[in-house]
Amino acid sequence: MPRYAADFHCTGNACEDTCCAGWNIPIDKQTLKAYRHVDQPHLVDRLKQFVQLLPNAERNPCGDPARINLTVENQGCPFLEQGLCAIHRDLGEDYLSNTCATFPRRARDVAGQVEYALDLACPEAARKALLAENALDLIEAPIVIRPATVTALALQGKLSPLQINDIRGFCFQLMQAGDLLLWQRLVLIGHFCHQLDEFIAKDRTLDVPRFLVDFVKQIENGAMLETLTKTAPNHSGQAQLFFKFWQGQAERRNSPTQATVQDAVAAGLCGKAKGSDTPDWEPLIRNYQTGLQRMTIALEAAPVLLNNYLLNEMFREMFPFGSTDPYRHFLGMISRFGLLRLMLAGVCNATEAPGPDMLVRTTQVFNRLYPHPAFSSKAVLALEFLGFDKPQRFVELLHI
Repeated sequence: MPRYAADFHCTGNACEDTCCAGWNIPIDKQTLKAYRHVDQPHLVDRLKQFVQLLPNAERNPCGDPARINLTVENQGCPFLEQGLCAIHRDLGEDYLSNTCATFPRRARDVAGQVEYALDLACPEAARKALLAENALDLIEAPIVIRPATVTALALQGKLSPLQINDIRGFCFQLMQAGDLLLWQRLVLIGHFCHQLDEFIAKDRTLDVPRFLVDFVKQIENGAMLETLTKTAPNHSGQAQLFFKFWQGQAERRNSPTQATVQDAVAAGLCGKAKGSDTPDWEPLIRNYQTGLQRMTIALEAAPVLLNNYLLNEMFREMFPFGSTDPYRHFLGMISRFGLLRLMLAGVCNATEAPGPDMLVRTTQVFNRLYPHPAFSSKAVLALEFLGFDKPQRFVELLHI
């Protein structure tokens, strides 16, 4: 697990953006059965009113048979009282659904080894992960987690678990190449994933060590690195593309924290607290450029924030094997990275010298409202439609 995950504890009613604000809550079969035996009157009525059985077509990938619907008044969980869960308080942790018992924790069994990380949609997880230089160092530590919530490594064609981990480790090494800027490392990873797709598709025994060595040689001969300095950034294309991505959830404000961030993004980019209308692109692009400059200055107080965000996503989502193929996983990752960067630029343009707390809060709200893979799959289609999915356009899209 990353080092920060071993230090994580839920902050309870001190949480400023509770995990059940705005999210319907899946109920697994065992928990649903337990709810049928609850006899506390103050809970029974709410269970009957808000627990909804789901037809097979509406169930999530885990097949959970029911969900807790949110209240109409505040789009929150009907069991949340003064920031605490009434089910946990009155019945105990065993009565929490798998989702409630584990979020923001994610556990995966990879060939007999459990990998464990946190979703940065949680405010406390984001604080732990994004500010400390050593937060993403991988360590071993004991955990307590429900066996039913541990997912298994999905088969990856002809690749063995050992080969998968070699490739993942190589991507982590590229992400930590200290002599390159962050966006430059992402460009290299994009070229790597593009070639990895072609490599996997070949009908032969996969010599992963040779493939990795060959890619290193491409970097060392200088041609690939030379392209990083020759292509200018396309701030106009970045601003318009990622603003459209942002607009998809611009009106969702399920908590004061989410409202604060989304209003700041809108003000910094559009000059107003709402950003759902078709914008005047010329001033928005200028605001985006100014915001990027101010973001660079603001990040001096949180120098590892973007790097730690990416490393956490790569580990948590088993990059580059968390999508239909490595290249599409990469495209989804840079779509989310570009959107996060736009939101940070907007906040930095709206707030004079935002501190690390606001930068972390923006990153947490971004993870809350634009989660992988639901957002990523749609974003990749947009990149493909606009032609931004080509390796030769990565610098244009990522360069700031």
